[in-house]
Amino acid sequence: MNARTVRSVALHTTLCTLLMSGAGLTMAAPEPAASDEGDRPALLSVSTLTSTTTAAVAAVAEAASAPVSAAVSAVSAVTTAIAEPVQRIRSAAATTTARVTGQPHQTGAASYYADKFHGRKTASGETFDNGELTMAHRTLPLGTLVKVTNLANNTSVVVRVNDRGPYAGGRVADLSRAAAEKLKMIQRGIVDVALHIVPPGTADKDGSPKRGSN
Repeated sequence: MNARTVRSVALHTTLCTLLMSGAGLTMAAPEPAASDEGDRPALLSVSTLTSTTTAAVAAVAEAASAPVSAAVSAVSAVTTAIAEPVQRIRSAAATTTARVTGQPHQTGAASYYADKFHGRKTASGETFDNGELTMAHRTLPLGTLVKVTNLANNTSVVVRVNDRGPYAGGRVADLSRAAAEKLKMIQRGIVDVALHIVPPGTADKDGSPKRGSN
């Protein structure tokens, strides 16, 4: 095997690995073609799709005599770009499951905003107000209403997602001070919470439940 062939094989293997790991996917056997449902085409498996895609990228890189490092960097950029959409899809799936089963969308530690953030811009473009019932979350769509329950004392509050974060300490939510006061967590600072998605139409714009809703 000559150097050019070795380079091509190595490039293809690296690209395949990066694409799969970047999307959080695993190799799967190809789906069988339909045999009793007419002429419906067979579904492409993840492995088939990945092999086809990376083979094409490898061929382009080889034709252009691009260094392997440059090709790998390009694929790394692509996998980074698709990481957030993939996470959003997973979050949406988890939200749907939680609504059907009644289980929390997420549980974990929550903190609240320091006073210095009052008046700053949020990811939604709004000006942060520590007196409003709002919350930061990494993946839930902006505008989502969430019932937050303090698992230490079973107090709850409905808040609206208007910012992104938190990105430190493994926390799942960052609450406004007003929400933290409702949950009686000011002194502790960080508490374990359960997040339940509030179905549309069951809470007012300020986050308070509508009369007659559960």
